[in-house]
Amino acid sequence: MALSRIPRTSSLWLPLRLAAPLLMAVGTILSYLGVGAPMLSGAGGLLTGVGYALLSLLWAQALMVLDIEEMEVAIPLSFIVIVPCVVVFPHLRGLSGLAATVLLPLASGVLLLLCARDGEARERAEGSSRKGDLPCAEFCVDGNRAARIPIERSWRVYLLRVVLVLAVLYVSVGWLSSLAETRDGLHELADFDVAMLLSSLASVALGVAIVFFSKKVSFSGLFRWAVPFAVVTLVLREMPGLWPGFAASAIGETFDSLIQVLVYLFALTLAKQGKVPAALGVGLLNGAVQAGVLVGNVGGELCVAAGVPLTTVGLLLICLVSFAGVVAPSGEPTEDADQLVGANAVERALMEGCLRLQERFGLSDRETEIAFLLAQGRSRPYIREKLFISKNTVATHIKHIYQKLGIHSKEELIDLVTAVASQG
Repeated sequence: MALSRIPRTSSLWLPLRLAAPLLMAVGTILSYLGVGAPMLSGAGGLLTGVGYALLSLLWAQALMVLDIEEMEVAIPLSFIVIVPCVVVFPHLRGLSGLAATVLLPLASGVLLLLCARDGEARERAEGSSRKGDLPCAEFCVDGNRAARIPIERSWRVYLLRVVLVLAVLYVSVGWLSSLAETRDGLHELADFDVAMLLSSLASVALGVAIVFFSKKVSFSGLFRWAVPFAVVTLVLREMPGLWPGFAASAIGETFDSLIQVLVYLFALTLAKQGKVPAALGVGLLNGAVQAGVLVGNVGGELCVAAGVPLTTVGLLLICLVSFAGVVAPSGEPTEDADQLVGANAVERALMEGCLRLQERFGLSDRETEIAFLLAQGRSRPYIREKLFISKNTVATHIKHIYQKLGIHSKEELIDLVTAVASQG
């Protein structure tokens, strides 16, 4: 919330962008030096955690300058960095391993600075042309002060339900990780984490596939398959042998990586729509993930200490995941006509024209919405962000609108809607 209120031109951004990777780097060094020294390793963990949290929120702010199409490609592909970490890093020992690990947050910090600089340059170049075409996403600058965006009650409830479901799902992830062996059978044979390697590649492929081939990228759609996905992982964990354990690891890691991809996409898309500030959305969702893992880790350790049978634990986790499926939201809140049109008399006249066209030519409700936005002169990226639907879905709706109305361009649509509205 504090980050969302800092003006875009504030001098605070540079120190924050420098501090986040440095905190992680120093924390990593202290953790390395603190083996056998609880106070030192605890301080290292604290610095690493704070640095990671700050860095993830700053990246959320930096990515807001991207168009939604760029965002949907960049975020899934960023997870490809897991591949060299899985294949190379386990073979680095001692100081070489420490140096490589320290370089990761520093490299992320350098990229963050470069992206922020390029983003500022893009905003200066496109500022005048983008005004009025994209929703006020992160904050609106009033003089030198950032205005806070109020979050509608329906979206507050929706976000809280998503946070609850994420936390419950990740309780099972944390619980399993506390009980699992550090290295599965294939890990021993190949001397690197094969399951993690496959899952990182699969999560990138699935993330791209979901973005390009689904009608709508949303957590409501995600939870339809997330629950059985998690239950299969839990069942495989209970089965003896090499391959069930490997399959459970690969599926679980893919699930984890994909959820993280979708957390960023979901939070930043909502921010683009002006529903919630980017840093607050990413912070809430990532915080739910971390809290769930922590509770799961502690629960797993307590079960081991108490001697609770693994079968009982497995059944309990399946019940938790099933509960997550029950409380998961079935769909996003819908906007009413006043929210869509606003108080502008011209906009209301255009909407009236679109409603008359709907009655005359049989447009669907969604096609009428899109026709209204096109009549306002809105671009396709704006429509995607406003209605939270994919590029292909927008293109299909526009094609159907043009076919039903017997027109071939947005200009013809504007003329037609204006003419029909003026007849009222």
